[in-house]
Parts: sequence; structure tokens; C-alpha cells
Amino acid sequence: MTAQTSATRPPPAADARPPAARRRAWRPGFVTAALGLPVAFMAIVYAYPVGAMLLKSVTEPTAGFGNFTEAATDRTMWHVLWITVRMSAEVAVLTVLLGFPVAYFLARTSKRKARFLVLLVVIPFWTSILVRSFAWIVLLGDNGLVTKILEPLTGDGQGMLYSESAVIIAMTHILLPFPILIIKGTLDQIDASLPRAARSLGAGPVRAFAHVYLPLAVPAIVSSGMLVFVIALGFYVTPALVGGPKQSTIAVVIAEAVQVNFDWGMAATLATLLLILATALTMIVRRLTKVKGLVTL
Repeated sequence: MTAQTSATRPPPAADARPPAARRRAWRPGFVTAALGLPVAFMAIVYAYPVGAMLLKSVTEPTAGFGNFTEAATDRTMWHVLWITVRMSAEVAVLTVLLGFPVAYFLARTSKRKARFLVLLVVIPFWTSILVRSFAWIVLLGDNGLVTKILEPLTGDGQGMLYSESAVIIAMTHILLPFPILIIKGTLDQIDASLPRAARSLGAGPVRAFAHVYLPLAVPAIVSSGMLVFVIALGFYVTPALVGGPKQSTIAVVIAEAVQVNFDWGMAATLATLLLILATALTMIVRRLTKVKGLVTL
């Protein structure tokens, strides 16, 4: 019976609509276009340059992995890589330690005051990183304000410029808004009654904060720290202006490879290694902390 019914069933009717109507039906909707345009934009301005960089690392000056072998056997490259990772980690830790109290205060204060204070946090984004780096050159120089303030304590009028401390201070100042804004966004979602409930059950204020409130903020703390760490890995302007030869980072070496040596293959190789390092460290921290949603760049 089923076979006969299938055999005698008439074929589906052809689309009787005119070609213009069918073309209109095939047009993507607003949601599809709104999602497709950013994806296409990222494919053009991000995926293509990254792919070209990866290709240059194995094709220039000759095809093969000679650039990677040279970079792996160069002790200077390993030293520069260690300096880059160490300073980036220090900046990430400092920005989180300084940013968490600010974010906590912003989350606990009134909305009207918080909006004004958040505006003060965002205002530095309106100033160029180059300008802020030059400002630190003035502040940390031999006659700078910071040097004059510390001179009675240190007994030395020599400035901190062109040192690792200067680079860390300047980069911490530039990247500090990121943890503040990220952590504040998470703290705003935490129910303020939870610590009070813990205290009503016998926990002290420190214990209620450490065992109830702080664990809920850990994902934002780890995510903001990793974001700052990854951004700091590729920082160029601030280490180049504020730091000295002993504070050369991978970004500075890449710039020298392109601008001085015209070695695009080695520059692409170092950039590829930096990308692999940032991705690997992010995945390791994500696995160890079991925090989802970390940003990978």
C-alpha cells in the first residue's frame, strides 16, 4: 500500500513564481547580513594578513623552515623572548592587583557616581599611546616629577628612564583600564546579598569576601589578566621609547628586522612564534584554571 501510494503520488509542483520574486526570496535577511559583514571584514583585515605572515615565514628568503631553525638556535632571541614574557606577566599581575580594588569600588558605589568614574577610566583611551609614552619620558627623566619626588628617599637624582621599571610602569598605566572595565562588568552581576548571607551564617567579613564574593570574580580576574598579558606581548611603542637596549622586546626586534635589515622572513617568523606563544599560554591558563571565555589573540 505504501509503495503504491508513493508511486501514484504526483511530483511536486514547480515554483510558479516569476524569476524576480525567486531572486528576492534568496536575498539574505537582516540578521544574516548583520552577522556576515563583520565576519567578512575580519576575514579580510585579520585572517588574510595573518595567513600572509605565516606564509612569509616559510617562503622568504627561501622555502623551508630555515627561519624557524635560525630563531630556535639564536640565544639572543631566547633572551629577548624571556624578557618579553617576564615583563608582560609582571604588567598583567600589576594591572589586576591595581584594577580590582577600583573595579570593586565602582561596582559598590551608586550608579550615578559610577558612570562619572568610569568615564574617567575611559578617558585615557582617547589619548594616543604614543602621547602617553612620551609623557612618561618626561615624568621619569632626570628632571622629571617622579625623579624629584623620589630623590629625597633614594638620594639619587638620576631618573628611571630606559630601565625595565620604567617600561613596566608605563605599560601598567596604559593597560590598567582593561582589567578595571572587565572586572567591573562581572562584579556588577554578582548579587550583593551573598556576602551578607554568609555573614548572617557566622562568617566574618574577610571570610565572606574570600570564600563567597572573590571566587565569583575569578573568571573576570583571569580573563582580564590574560588579555593584558597577550596585549603586552606585542607592545612596541612603549618599550621602544621608555626602555633601553636591555629591555628590547620581540616587537622591537621584529621592527628592526623589517626597518633595518629588511628581513621579512625572520620578522614573519618571530611574529608567528609570538602568535603561537600567546595562544599556547592562553590555552594552558584556561585549562589550569578551568575558566572559559578567555580571549585569544
